Amino acid sequence: MKTLKCILAAGSLLAALSPSFASVEVQSASRAETWFNQYYQNPRPDDLLTSVHQLSARGFFEQPGNTATAIGFFTEIFSTHPQRVRQWLDQTASLPEAHRRILAAAAWQAGHPKGLELMRTFSANDDKVVQIQVADLLRRGPAPVADTVVVSESSLRLQWGAFLASGNDRHVVAMLNALGTNERDLTLAVRYAIAQNAASHRKVLDICRAQLDRQPEAVRSEIRAALKDVPAGPRA
Repeated sequence: MKTLKCILAAGSLLAALSPSFASVEVQSASRAETWFNQYYQNPRPDDLLTSVHQLSARGFFEQPGNTATAIGFFTEIFSTHPQRVRQWLDQTASLPEAHRRILAAAAWQAGHPKGLELMRTFSANDDKVVQIQVADLLRRGPAPVADTVVVSESSLRLQWGAFLASGNDRHVVAMLNALGTNERDLTLAVRYAIAQNAASHRKVLDICRAQLDRQPEAVRSEIRAALKDVPAGPRA
């Protein structure tokens, strides 16, 4: 999707997307990564600044695929706490520009004017093609993450990040809707994501099971296949 590609360009696409969609295991995660992966279960916006600085220092934002996930995640938090966004962005000004771009893209996606301001500032340093794309994107304005159709691994990750922040069923349903596209690579990516994340998040498993009665048969069969691959074990 062109819009998402522009957002990712503005947010600094740091590396090629990786095939793994599983959450970081709690026992091996830093406190900040646990905060990120379990946020919807225990929202702690007061920990955002500390967590963002720690995630940046640990290279979290540079790991394959985490750009789109982080944009989706912080978009939801910024949408919920618009009165705190300016302070958060001002107090992350010491981060590397690539990491600040991710936060700026999320703030813009959340409809905050500070995000728009930073998007314009950062894009001024990009090549002409990216500048034109970003300018066109900014003119059209942001749309809710939940309304982004999953057509690629990056848009899949965007929805997953938004779910981690909000726990909203719509983000998982948007992922499941991609199972009806008849695109083999995307279908396999979604199936893998669902299986891995349902293993770590009971809510994902429950949403998928609830959707079995609401989706067309072609999608239901793919959901069943994904759930069949869910590893046994404790879920949060």
